Amino acid sequence: MAINSVLNQTLKIDEIIISNDCSTDNTKEIIDKFSVLNAPIIVFNQPQNLGLKSNTNFALKKCTGDFIIKLDSDDYLLPNYAEKLLHELLKYPDAGYAHASVQEIDENNNKTKLRILSRKSIFVDGDQALKLSIHGYQVAANIIMFRKIALESVDYINATKNFAEDFYLSTSLASSGYGNIYINEVLSCYRVWNDEGKIRQKRKLDEIIGLIDVYEKVIEPGFEKRNWSLDKISKARASKACKQADCLSWDVFTIAQKKELKLAIFKLSSNFKVKVCVFLFSNHLNFIINTKNRILNFIKYNTKILVFKLSKKHSF
Repeated sequence: MAINSVLNQTLKIDEIIISNDCSTDNTKEIIDKFSVLNAPIIVFNQPQNLGLKSNTNFALKKCTGDFIIKLDSDDYLLPNYAEKLLHELLKYPDAGYAHASVQEIDENNNKTKLRILSRKSIFVDGDQALKLSIHGYQVAANIIMFRKIALESVDYINATKNFAEDFYLSTSLASSGYGNIYINEVLSCYRVWNDEGKIRQKRKLDEIIGLIDVYEKVIEPGFEKRNWSLDKISKARASKACKQADCLSWDVFTIAQKKELKLAIFKLSSNFKVKVCVFLFSNHLNFIINTKNRILNFIKYNTKILVFKLSKKHSF
């Protein structure tokens, strides 16, 4: 589905780079079927597993075009994705990448929810993108069209941790002066699999460590370089730490693992508000915070949906 969605773009795609990272499913057989179609596909079969970050970097560096679409194997593009995003990137030479709203789907291709940002279709420059990044990854999903020269300027995904690497890349681009373009229109589908084994939850420690890395190695140095105050970053880190503290109520972790998680959360931020959140979640009093968060998330999501619908209405 992913390959077909690229081949069916309204804009001709010059090459499709696939890096097969020692997959154990039928990936190779699927790719071989396209060889008879003379599709512009170049395949690299890795001799040993590189891992998500290194494999993605490998594929990005093998691309020869000036513009590169990053697409995972279980996601797909709508037919006009490349044409619309390229049009915007050509208008804004200071944009390092372009992205759009996303339709989330499940393992059976059923539509679940819209992934949209609280932002109209607009270009933001590097400084504004860096300021926004203190609140988290400002992309609906990791389906993005990059400008290759921008990727080269930051040495592609230069994160030292195995998680939050996409967030690391976007902030690196912003810190180096590249802005980005957001189109408030659904142009791709992002698949979310049922996590029966709670694999994503079990990776929470790596996620928190990855977040700390982004703040300390990219965002804060970027602010310091511009002589900006770090006060807003401190508040943002505290807000993130409170949200991450939710994991202390999960039953997938042992007592020893929760101690590690607490240390990581306090490294992200140790202000009074965070300590209160850690106490509540650790003592299964999280219903107090969860009720508040559910109300706020409901308001936030429906506000974004309203903005999305209004922008669609006024585009005609």
